[in-house]
Amino acid sequence: CLVGSEMCIRDRIKREVYEKQKGICVKCGKHFDIKEMEADHIEPWHSGGKTIADNCQMLCKHCNRIKSGK
Repeated sequence: CLVGSEMCIRDRIKREVYEKQKGICVKCGKHFDIKEMEADHIEPWHSGGKTIADNCQMLCKHCNRIKSGK
């Protein structure tokens, strides 16, 4: 991600959301290591969604790639 970009979800936010979800992907319900997951905006960034923990969810790489809105 670009430094200073609002679209970039920082490692601190990723870790916070990962721990809140206990490593569970919100789409498939399976447990993953943080390295196997990607941060995703719940309300899309391009629609005005903020890059904050409350608007972030962790998805496994597979679920993040197949979800709509990309």
